Amino acid sequence: MKSLFFLATLSSTVNAYWLMSVGTLTPDPQRIDPILSPGEVSSHAHYVLGGSNFRQTTDTASLRSSECTTTPIAEDKSNYWYPNLYFEWANGSFSSLTAGNVMCVILLCFCVHANRLRSYYLFDDDAAAENVTAFPDDFRMISGTPTLRTYNASSYAQQAVTFLCLDFSGTATKFSTIPPQECVSGIRAQINFPSCWDGVNTDSSDHKSHVAFLSGGPDSGTCEDPNYPVRLPRIFMEVYWASTDFDDYRDQAKNTTQPFVFSYGDPTGYGYHADFINGWDSGALQKAVDNCNCNEYGDPTCCGDNGVFTYQTGTQCYITNIVDEQTTGLLTKLPGNNPVQQAGIAATIYEDDDVPGFLEPVYVYTGSSPTATATTTEGGSTVAASGSSTASSASSTFTSANNVAVVIQTTSSSSPSSTEVSSASAEVSSTESASSSLVPASTSVASAAPVTSSSSSSTSSGSSHTHHTHAAASSSSSSSDSCKRESRRDDVIDHSSRFRRTHRRHMDYDAYTF
Repeated sequence: MKSLFFLATLSSTVNAYWLMSVGTLTPDPQRIDPILSPGEVSSHAHYVLGGSNFRQTTDTASLRSSECTTTPIAEDKSNYWYPNLYFEWANGSFSSLTAGNVMCVILLCFCVHANRLRSYYLFDDDAAAENVTAFPDDFRMISGTPTLRTYNASSYAQQAVTFLCLDFSGTATKFSTIPPQECVSGIRAQINFPSCWDGVNTDSSDHKSHVAFLSGGPDSGTCEDPNYPVRLPRIFMEVYWASTDFDDYRDQAKNTTQPFVFSYGDPTGYGYHADFINGWDSGALQKAVDNCNCNEYGDPTCCGDNGVFTYQTGTQCYITNIVDEQTTGLLTKLPGNNPVQQAGIAATIYEDDDVPGFLEPVYVYTGSSPTATATTTEGGSTVAASGSSTASSASSTFTSANNVAVVIQTTSSSSPSSTEVSSASAEVSSTESASSSLVPASTSVASAAPVTSSSSSSTSSGSSHTHHTHAAASSSSSSSDSCKRESRRDDVIDHSSRFRRTHRRHMDYDAYTF
């Protein structure tokens, strides 16, 4: 299962945010996209997070009735999804990458109270605070354009996408494209969503025109444009990819300088994108925006204890695969009809000439056996039949693979730059190792590099954790006893039931900027 973390600032006067881990929803990436391709198999594969009613088509009402959610906040049944990454071999085959931690950061307000916080949040004290409005029902949006293969430095939409070449013992290097070099601690893909809304439309024909970026760029400024006057929480996602798994194989890649390709055939990263559909329970996000004043070191138990939201740990939630195709391991081609299209001109989206079928039914797991079934077109809560735990495509040993970060910010002042983000998540070591399923037959598996990934940034000395399988979700997580722990910067706050602490220090928040 992929791990996701939510980090949120929650008050205009209190330095606060919450940090928690969340998992991906399906065992493998799925060619399902209810925004761009409702009711059908989509053009390329994504990893999905959030509410269990993610299907070919979905809306807020359906997501709210999800059997479970992969987020520790029970009220957040939204779906977030993003494309997965592959290594392209010289013979034209592809191997899927393992991602590290999924970081999801939700900034719910602008904190101007403490000078110390500004040292890494880069706030503008002179900016007038805006009222932040929670996402309306059926709100959805996309950030990024998958057909892009060129870069316009003046475009806020393209500035919203960045990549970090991570080095946990040194300094991370930022790129506007997939790093054209080895990254000793992996690659982090980052994307901001627009946070200014027209106040009327919950969607648009291109799924972007109803929203706009802040006046100063994707992560700074205010909603000055009168066409987009409403300030929304800002969503920021960061995904950690274990590119180091393939360092020993780069000389066998088609492009030895930059061997990685996204699922939609993009070797540049200019077309990187992510999607969001609101599934928050009615009033829950606005309640957090207005009332949650937790501590500044990320302990979410404060808001949970105060009844702002339901904070749940040690839970499990996933659904079985929806599309009947292989999307991980060693592949002869990318899923769908996605030839690799190089930099220079806009990519072409090709029609798939061999569309796979759907797997019916979809099983919902909240434990070792399925608790509900549903169709691939709609989510549902039909009680699973006895013995259905052995159904094909069902897996109770869902293995962790990815990390994403989503930031939702709710202030008008200049927000800290996402390009300077230093991960607040701890280092994560995958329990898996390179295997013959990822390597062409002509390649020596014995020379494979160990599979390790980390979710801390280059300037962070984050804790090290071992990544467990999804089935380990029932293990308890450590949390602070009270909000008073905000004064103890070296306390470990490990809310993830899928990671274990191996170092004393928790995430280096002084290095974490957005």
